[in-house]
Amino acid sequence: MSRRALTFAVLGLLAAPAASADTAAVQRTWLERVAISAADKSCNLFTVGERLALQSGIYQAEGELLRANKTAAEMDKLATEVSTHARSLGCAHPSVVEVAATVRSSYRQFAKTSYLDYPAARSTWGASRSEHDKWAVSQTDKATNVVLGLRRVKNDLRLAISMPAKGMEPSSVQLVLRDPGKMPEPWLGSIAGATKELSAPPRSIAKIEWAGEIRKGKDVVGDPIWIFYFNPGAITRLEALDPREAMRLDFVPSQRSKNQTVKSVSFEVGDIRAAHAFALIPPPEYAPAPASAAAPAAH
Repeated sequence: MSRRALTFAVLGLLAAPAASADTAAVQRTWLERVAISAADKSCNLFTVGERLALQSGIYQAEGELLRANKTAAEMDKLATEVSTHARSLGCAHPSVVEVAATVRSSYRQFAKTSYLDYPAARSTWGASRSEHDKWAVSQTDKATNVVLGLRRVKNDLRLAISMPAKGMEPSSVQLVLRDPGKMPEPWLGSIAGATKELSAPPRSIAKIEWAGEIRKGKDVVGDPIWIFYFNPGAITRLEALDPREAMRLDFVPSQRSKNQTVKSVSFEVGDIRAAHAFALIPPPEYAPAPASAAAPAAH
């Protein structure tokens, strides 16, 4: 789609499911979202909630395009072209006004959604906007019941993991991520490219994040768990990775344990950025109920 050929079209806030998505349609939707987002930056078109919903849709479509083998360089070039074109139209252009109105209308229904799944190639992030859910964003390893995600702590979201509190508590938990300073290109399982198995980067090209805080808690059914929290910068470094990449949790056993084998669990990066943006959308605001008519005075 060339810059001159681009016209704003009616768009929804949610991408088509990965299983049935047509790459050309996903790219078109992504470009439309990028364009109206660029116009928003110039014209301040949307509320915080509308902007987060739009950003979540952009991230979700980007992940889908990368999984369809679109290159990051190609996508960056297209995003720059449509963003420049959108800003050149000006805030009062009929297309900008029309699409902004469509986004607001779509959002009024979308804002009622409190939970969404963000599926990727091998995994799914669950995202919840409910303040009653401890996990705002989470992915569970079914074999170990280890949960990785963004956990609500007071008024903040923190990158954390939880695990069943059985046996001896690990002495430490390490999160192994690709270090862009050591390897700029995504690690997709090998130097040659993607592999069938989910494979985190070797430590020689990795950044190691250490969980610096441990707390005790309970899971949704009341069973005891250990919760390990990472520093705030770990979220930024994780979300900077390619959605197709993997990361690994290494559980270092207690020095008192007879078995000193480090146990590991791998997770897919997936669309965590999209899930994070969705979880940050504020609760919908409803108009106050009209005051009831005053009762007639007694005679």
